[in-house]
Amino acid sequence: MHDVIYRPGRRGGLTRRAFLRGSAALGGAALLGGCGAESPSGEASPEQAATGAEAAPFTFLTILPLASLTFAPELMADAGGYFADQGLNVSFQVTRGSPQAIQLVLAGRSPLTRISQIEGMRAAANRAAPVMNVGMVLKESTIRFVSSEKRALRRPEDFVGATIGIPSEGGSSETELDLFLAASGIDPESVQRQVVGLTPGVFNLVEQGRLAGYAVSIDTAKILEQQQPGVVVFNPGEFMASGGQFYMTSKDGFAANRGDIAKYLDAVRAALDFMINDDGFDRTLEIMRRKYSFDGLNDTAIAKESLAEYVRIWTAAGRESLLVTLPERWTRGYEELVNAGLAEPGATPDAWYTNELVREA
Repeated sequence: MHDVIYRPGRRGGLTRRAFLRGSAALGGAALLGGCGAESPSGEASPEQAATGAEAAPFTFLTILPLASLTFAPELMADAGGYFADQGLNVSFQVTRGSPQAIQLVLAGRSPLTRISQIEGMRAAANRAAPVMNVGMVLKESTIRFVSSEKRALRRPEDFVGATIGIPSEGGSSETELDLFLAASGIDPESVQRQVVGLTPGVFNLVEQGRLAGYAVSIDTAKILEQQQPGVVVFNPGEFMASGGQFYMTSKDGFAANRGDIAKYLDAVRAALDFMINDDGFDRTLEIMRRKYSFDGLNDTAIAKESLAEYVRIWTAAGRESLLVTLPERWTRGYEELVNAGLAEPGATPDAWYTNELVREA
């Protein structure tokens, strides 16, 4: 854990010039140098085995390690063989958060990643980054802020004067923190932040009073609720419209990789359909555990509770809108960012997404 406590105050983040300079530098670097571990996808499909055809390599960037059920669509598409069915040999590579993932995709080093609506829109509006959303998989926020009932964080007003743990400076969790505070009429600078880990063990700092709360994934929140008495879970999605996540490519990347991106989304769609139809999630867990192992997956009760919450978020706009970007909600999210001072006004958010591939799925 880092010991740096700071107040927000750098809303603009990278300048457009610095951002583009960084993208160019990454474009000239070795492929994904500095990124984390790589995980290859499943075996060849029966059709490939019959024809001898080789699966096409496809690198997907993840902003966090695949140790959370927030990546259930990817885990199931991989372990369930849906990528292989589409003729893709998918490699997962972990980046140092969303900013690096965005830059690498824009530099053409990977065709696809998954980022938050907030960070994608800020890159497009503030830095003129040619971001393209090709599928809105999470319709709502999956970040939760956990606290103790001794100093409970139940409303945005409860965060004033508090020190909140976040996994990285300037990342999705901190931006969501800024946004729901601003959307609730609260000055984000009234909240101190401290960079900490994401694990359940960090809750010790909450119990010691060193943090009022910290940001975690849905499955980590479920683990804490089960293991620690008096845990309070705050959902920022109840106070903002733009907390979802989407599959991001660049405009050039969309043109160059349209066919493979469509296959990737078809595989994810099939994985989502399987999990939604799997009453009780017993088959889902059996398949995922053949290839993956982490706390939130290995504990059956926690995994089932988490998956039920993710199904609710995937289908929040109705089963028929799986992966579809809803124009009104998308535009409302941009307006929310503008009103909070997190995005430049005057942009055209309709130019940043397409439903062509998910409509075709």
